[in-house]
Amino acid sequence: MSSQFQALKEMKRLTSPFPESTVVKDWKARGKRVIGYVGPGVPEEMIHAAKMLPLRVSGDNEPVPTDKVDAYLMPNVTTFARSVFQTVLDGKWDFLDGVVSSITNEASRRMDDNWLAYKRRPYMDALYLPLKQTEHAVDMYLADLEDWRNRISEFRGARIVDRDLRRSIEVYNRGRELMQQLYELRKRERPPVTGAETLEVVKAATRLPREQFNELLEKLLDEIKRAGREIKKSRRLMIVGSQLENSTWIEAIEALDAVVVTDELEAGTRYFWGTVDTKLPPMEALARYYISGRPPGARIWPAGKRFEHIFNMAGQYKVDGVISEILRNDAEYGHDKLFLDKEMKERGIPILDLDVEYGESGSGQMKTRVEAFIEMLQNRAKAASKGQLSKQH
Repeated sequence: MSSQFQALKEMKRLTSPFPESTVVKDWKARGKRVIGYVGPGVPEEMIHAAKMLPLRVSGDNEPVPTDKVDAYLMPNVTTFARSVFQTVLDGKWDFLDGVVSSITNEASRRMDDNWLAYKRRPYMDALYLPLKQTEHAVDMYLADLEDWRNRISEFRGARIVDRDLRRSIEVYNRGRELMQQLYELRKRERPPVTGAETLEVVKAATRLPREQFNELLEKLLDEIKRAGREIKKSRRLMIVGSQLENSTWIEAIEALDAVVVTDELEAGTRYFWGTVDTKLPPMEALARYYISGRPPGARIWPAGKRFEHIFNMAGQYKVDGVISEILRNDAEYGHDKLFLDKEMKERGIPILDLDVEYGESGSGQMKTRVEAFIEMLQNRAKAASKGQLSKQH
């Protein structure tokens, strides 16, 4: 994927080849450690405060053949876990000094167990993310974070102190604010960036040292404002769902007469929306942000908070339609589908459901369905316009 923005090209250069990228090799060459993390419940700030590089474990822009995984994971495990563990078995993550997993479901539990048993790194750890947004959940998670701070401090060889945590929170908050500024630009009638480009920016946030990412994103925002670029597509789309790292999938959609202007994705608004409260003690602030400060996924109770975020985004970004991508065997998002379709229908927002394999690019069948969806949205707009004209006359 090419881009006219130099800062985005630099992000792509530094984070390629994935996962053992240029920046990772440079980091390791200086004797520093890299800690991979899996899932939404691992505060990067803790790893950053320990002077190590947090690197999100995921796929990228190519589908992964899962020929070895059947010997380790059941076929009904999510295609995200199967694809990622295939890359683990292939040795793609052997450079990691440690892995911290966020245990949220059976798939993450089984992948963590197998990684621990067959591809163990020097430091292996896990955090259990409560699936309710309650005070009791905050207390439970805070206690788990305190224990984790002790364990990762022992691995580091020095105590992670509150002063360093506060500094890390400030650095990560700055990145969140900058990403939200990028999304704000997409509210324009003719947005200056594509959804595929935006996904590459969010991925870079999880793969670069945060200070370096912040500096590059500041440059990118300045480039965008000076470029005066306008993307002239007739329909504005939102993508909702679970795991999506393949920007070529979004590119396939945007090759049609549509632009993706916002999302509700783990590599999107659910990753960086809001900020950590710097007025609270740092550990409590982290616990509150990671439990209830960000938009929740489909696994989190109450489910209504996820829907509320989706509807808010759809309204603020004036979307014409929503594409819901549901990974094979990702049961929670499948269960949400009926409720989400019903709520969208009541609000008059068309939604297209796509069942996908993790990492797949834009297949011919997918393009055909999206093209028909966009044509339907265009026909709705024409009918609405004719209705308004007839009322005026």
